Order: sequence, then structure tokens, then C-alpha cells
Amino acid sequence: MKNRSYMIVTTLMLLYIAVVFFCCLYNFSGGTLDLGTYFLGLRMDRYAHFTMFFPYPFVGWLFFNYNKKINIYKGYTFAAIILSGIALASIAEASQELFTTYRDTDPFDLGSNVTGIFAGTLAVYLLQHPLRKLCDNLF
Repeated sequence: MKNRSYMIVTTLMLLYIAVVFFCCLYNFSGGTLDLGTYFLGLRMDRYAHFTMFFPYPFVGWLFFNYNKKINIYKGYTFAAIILSGIALASIAEASQELFTTYRDTDPFDLGSNVTGIFAGTLAVYLLQHPLRKLCDNLF
């Protein structure tokens, strides 16, 4: 399995990106979920965006650390996660305006995306040693 770790983490990254774009571009109207309601002063939509991007640093950490085809200096892993995450969040948010007629680009949604990325990055940073021990055995 260790020889194929780059395939596994690359597939995981591509699946994550596909799910993000599905959630950003799919028309969820007509369902029972109302993301326009408020909870603790924030629209539920903001929580959805935060939740959608919170896992990105975990997937990014796996991708940058266990994809042997990516040669990144280990000291720059978290910078790469943050920058690539912000790029993904920006492209996902802009794609709503470009490719749909039922969604708009919203800077507050982008802020929620980026907040999720930073919170996830902090969690990965704090948990990187136990994560490395676990993943070194898997990959």
C-alpha cells in the first residue's frame, strides 16, 4: 500500500474537490433544508460553507505529505494548504456566478470558506504528530 499512497491521496483530493463543486453548483432549492434561517446571528448558509471547507486542510495535509509526486519542502506544507485552499474557495465561489443562474458570488460565503480553511489548518497543525504516526502506518 505504501507504494500506492500517491494514488490514494490524489484520489481523495479529487473526490473532495468534486464534492465541493457539486455542493456549490447543485440547485438545492425545493428541499426541506432552509439555509436562509439564522442561528446565533449567522445564516445557516455560513455554517454550511465553513463545514464544507473545514476538511480541506486534512485532505491537503495528506496530499502534500503522502503524494510522492509532489515535492514540497516540509516547512511550507501549511502555507501550501492555506494558499491552495483559498484558491479553491475563491474558484468555487466564483463558479456559482459563472456557471449557474440560481447562485450568486457572496463575499460572506467566501469569508466562511476561508474561516473553515484556517480553523481546519489550525486543527491539523495541532494534531500533526498523532496524524503522522497514524498515517505513516497506513501509507
